[in-house]
Amino acid sequence: MAESRRAAGAIPAAPTLLRALPVPTPFSLGRTCAPVAWGGNRWPNLAWRDGVLTWVGWEDGHAVWRTVEQTAPDALAITGSGEPARDAAWARAVLGIDETCPPFADPRLERLRGELSGLRPFAAGSIFEGLVAAIVGQSISVAAAAVAETRLAALFHPGQELGGRRFRPLPRPEPLAAADPALVRTCGVTGRRAAALVAAAGAEVAGQLPDRSQALADPDRARTALRALPLVGPWTAEATLLWGVALADAHPTGDVALLRAARSAYADPALDLRGLDRLADGWRPHRAMAARLLWTSLLGEAGAEPGGGREASRPENEPHAP
Repeated sequence: MAESRRAAGAIPAAPTLLRALPVPTPFSLGRTCAPVAWGGNRWPNLAWRDGVLTWVGWEDGHAVWRTVEQTAPDALAITGSGEPARDAAWARAVLGIDETCPPFADPRLERLRGELSGLRPFAAGSIFEGLVAAIVGQSISVAAAAVAETRLAALFHPGQELGGRRFRPLPRPEPLAAADPALVRTCGVTGRRAAALVAAAGAEVAGQLPDRSQALADPDRARTALRALPLVGPWTAEATLLWGVALADAHPTGDVALLRAARSAYADPALDLRGLDRLADGWRPHRAMAARLLWTSLLGEAGAEPGGGREASRPENEPHAP
């Protein structure tokens, strides 16, 4: 791999002071971080171990890390190289600490809301990282997507040992946009997806993608921008909004893991994807949170024995939006 394509500098690993962050109750870090565990701790930038979340990402162009542990129902303990002054904003974007699960008229979802009290919307915190993850994850299992993301991240950053494991942030848009798709393909994605990743990075560099606040303020405009990109169909666009910026009403149509979860929760083995879309209409304007409840009921919380690592969540290859 070309050293010139790596991000400059390693992730600072020096110990930092522990700082406390209050969170509104009810809050459950283990339930919120369930998606981290679904990948079997194979993600390049995330891990869940013994009740502690480790996160690696970017701040002002620098790779930083945070570890987070829930020390009380209303408090988190954070350490790491990320700026302490940004802990609260980071927790809002990534852990969704200000977003409570709404009540549902649907009795099954309302039951799950009670059983999964404290679940908040975990997200990457950015449209671009959500888009990279969605393209990488098309048509493969959650665990396979985590492995492919790890290989992709390794092409662009040397990584840092934290707690006996090497972590790497997802690539920045500039080096990914400049990369040869043939290099990107070595992470395990198809040639078309490699080209789509490079195109997505180019769109971010060119200012064609919304930032987090813009996407949340005008989701339809964000959908239009995403659907203009190669290999971004309805599932990829909605998955980007759901896992990238935790859009409340994102609905990843065609998601087979969500279908499996709904079949189980509604005791309806004959439910198909079209029926799932009709069912989801009743979850508006909180379809994403409904999906999170269903996924977590099926795949498990962080610290439990998640059953979804082998479950393909994604539809087949999506065509370029017409």
